[in-house]
Amino acid sequence: MRLVIADDEMLERKALSKMIEKEIPDINLIGEAVNGRMAIQLADMLKPDIMMMDIKMPGIDGVEAVREIRKKNKQIKFIMVSAFNTFEYAKEVMQQGVKEYLLKPSKQSEVIAALSRVMREIEEERQLQAEKQLLQDSLKRALSVIETEWLSSILNDHISFEAWSELLGVEVKSGIIVIFIIQEQNGQLLKEQKHYIYQKLKEQLKTKSECMIGPMVENKIPVLILFNSTQEKNRMKSQAIKLVRNVVTKLRESNLSLFAAMGHPFQTIEDLPNSYHEALRALEQRNHQHEVAYAFPTETRNEEFLSLEKEKELIDLIKMGDRQHVLEVFELYVSELESQSEQKAERMLEELWIVVSRALYEIGIQTDPYTFQQNGSYDQMIAATRQYVVESAELVQAWRNSHTKGYLLKAKEYITEHFHKTITLEEVAEYVELSPFHFSKLFKEKYGVNFIDYVTDLRIEQAKKEMLNTNKSLKEICFSVGYKDPNYFSRVFKKKTGVAPTAYRSTQTPFT
Repeated sequence: MRLVIADDEMLERKALSKMIEKEIPDINLIGEAVNGRMAIQLADMLKPDIMMMDIKMPGIDGVEAVREIRKKNKQIKFIMVSAFNTFEYAKEVMQQGVKEYLLKPSKQSEVIAALSRVMREIEEERQLQAEKQLLQDSLKRALSVIETEWLSSILNDHISFEAWSELLGVEVKSGIIVIFIIQEQNGQLLKEQKHYIYQKLKEQLKTKSECMIGPMVENKIPVLILFNSTQEKNRMKSQAIKLVRNVVTKLRESNLSLFAAMGHPFQTIEDLPNSYHEALRALEQRNHQHEVAYAFPTETRNEEFLSLEKEKELIDLIKMGDRQHVLEVFELYVSELESQSEQKAERMLEELWIVVSRALYEIGIQTDPYTFQQNGSYDQMIAATRQYVVESAELVQAWRNSHTKGYLLKAKEYITEHFHKTITLEEVAEYVELSPFHFSKLFKEKYGVNFIDYVTDLRIEQAKKEMLNTNKSLKEICFSVGYKDPNYFSRVFKKKTGVAPTAYRSTQTPFT
């Protein structure tokens, strides 16, 4: 703790300094002031944690000095010292938020007690601030994970607008999908360079719109731009174009080359996948002219989504590793392509490769970038795509049979080692190299309990053991098993066991 003493009497300052140095080594005396003006200057320059302030000093007195200091720094704690034992003095300093008041001449025990109380108050405030920051960081990480999982959740699970509105804290009524692609003009960019561009894009979008930004896969970044009203579609389209043009232009001014493929606006959650597939189509149709900032697909919407339901069904089966049904649904998918022009059917096949590649990525399976080839015949393209979707299903099945078990055992070991600290699902998922969304799903499927309940059960069981085998207080046990708030720990314990911690401990016989 950093301390400044303000007193016009040199002997008083020296006596306090010597006593504090001897009795409270945790306090570091960083400055002395002989009057109120100097105290104000030292507070501004040195930023102490505590100031011992004499009330009666020449010029600016202690009360006025405190008033001025608190205008700039409300964190400093004050201990007021006075030779006058009057209510008016005490009233004045209390009005400035000062809680400690010492009467000269002060006993050593009184000074030490006052400093100890102030130090304890500062420590409690710092701990509270640290916990608040930790909570904010955890919330930020959780929202970030939720945001990166929105594409999979919406496209595959048809989450309602109401659910997303509640989750995000904003009313979602309509939107538009945009896929940004990083354009590599002079050779391949390094991973760090791509990450830098990704972060810059997020910064630009977040300052200009309400949006959700998905993970970058193969230079492509999906973005859901949200609108909180069901306005006319052309107006939404105009607003989205203005936003995209401004963002792309701003980044290009910093030599960061991006292109935006845009779907059409949607006003129901069922139409959102259409907007996503339109954006994919626009991406494949781009003419690679770097001066173009954005583009929409050229086909009409009714023509574009004939095979959308079969495509979604195919992706769901691949994620389940169901090779047999994947093959059956793929043949139905191909039969629907027969009514399309060969050029359009080829584009739809390539789009399927892209969607399958992203599905594998979202599960957590690392594969080589898709290599769809258009230089063969149409039949060769179908055969290659058939092989690709079947192999993808087999890959998922093998992964679920072997890797999943290993990953989950590794996750359980990590949880067992770290449950006594602050631990999050995102942290464990990152440790086992799975996406949080997929890790959570696999964990529940494997163990029949969600991540939070599993960690809670571990903590409560450990707490029960410590109640029987140690002399720790309940507060100490609370902290040792990973909780920060004894009251919250008590509520969780009672919910899990049916009795409060105190009652549980009193009814158990300790091991000997």
